[in-house]
Amino acid sequence: MSDHNAQKLSPREMVRAHAYPLLAAISTLSLVAIALLQIPGAVKQHRYNRCIDAQMALRRSANLQGQDGPGRLIYLKAVEHCEGR
Repeated sequence: MSDHNAQKLSPREMVRAHAYPLLAAISTLSLVAIALLQIPGAVKQHRYNRCIDAQMALRRSANLQGQDGPGRLIYLKAVEHCEGR
């Protein structure tokens, strides 16, 4: 390495000199892999949330009698539809 000025390093010093860059590379690759593995779940949840929002808007526009707001029944029906039941 250039910072040792051509001196002979013992095996222990050699390990110490190369351990940090190696561990930094491994941790960087691990973080990138974890981030990539999170993408499919995030896409699924995003689509589920969009489905719930669309179903809530559709059921709200149906002018159900007896409810002033969206209510729990409309939400439960939207969840039931988006989960495929």
